[in-house]
Amino acid sequence: MRMVCISKSLDIAVGLRLAGVESFFIKDSDKIKNKIVELSKDSNIGIINVTEEVYKIAEKELNEISDNQDLPLIVTIPNS
Repeated sequence: MRMVCISKSLDIAVGLRLAGVESFFIKDSDKIKNKIVELSKDSNIGIINVTEEVYKIAEKELNEISDNQDLPLIVTIPNS
C-alpha cells in the first residue's frame, strides 16, 4: 500500500517527498477535488494525507470516502 499527500503548500509537499511520500502540490480547488477522487479509486493507495487547508476545500469528498470506503484512510496534517 502506498501513502500519498495532497497539499497547497510547496514546503509540505517537498518535505514529504524527501521523506519518501508521493506528494502532490496543487493550488486549484477543482484540481484538488479531482485528484482526491482519482486517488480514492486506486486500490494501491492506503493512506491519503491532506493538509488542513485541503481538507477545508474538499471536506465533502473526503468525508464521503471515509464514510463509504475502508481504504484509503484519510489523515489531516497541520499546515506549515
